[in-house]
Amino acid sequence: MATRRLSILSGLSPDTSGECFPEPYSILATNDQWGGMTYRFGSNNAAQPTVEHGIHGWFVVPETYVGTSVLVLFWTATITSGNVQWLFRYRARAAGEDMDATGQDESVSAADAAPGTAHLLQRHTDVLTEGNFTKGDLVEFYLARDGAAGGDTMAGSAILFEALFEYDDV
Repeated sequence: MATRRLSILSGLSPDTSGECFPEPYSILATNDQWGGMTYRFGSNNAAQPTVEHGIHGWFVVPETYVGTSVLVLFWTATITSGNVQWLFRYRARAAGEDMDATGQDESVSAADAAPGTAHLLQRHTDVLTEGNFTKGDLVEFYLARDGAAGGDTMAGSAILFEALFEYDDV
């Protein structure tokens, strides 16, 4: 058995808050060499957002999935103090299940400290309920920064580089 990672940053759509959007890293970075696409959570780099805002997406659970589900985020900020309150809501659907139904399988939320130095890469993890996933499921998700939560105290944008579904395979 081995641990695998699957990028879940495809098929994305920002919510309608205007607080989360794709942006080249070179907009907030001080160098012009590394301009890959990121997602910016919080439109003002000098103020704390006051609303929940994020991106909607989906991914397919790999056919080799056997368990140990973890969400892994790679992110940074230009701000060096405070916390970001990450939120991940999802539901897994098998073929034949209603895609237009409301509800979710799970919602996880946890604060992560801002980097002590601007632009230092941070790694955030949330353990997900492995029984919610079955190989071949289509997982719909909403990945957000909850600026309305008391745990979010960072007065600036969080910059997301990658979001991964980590799991054990056969």
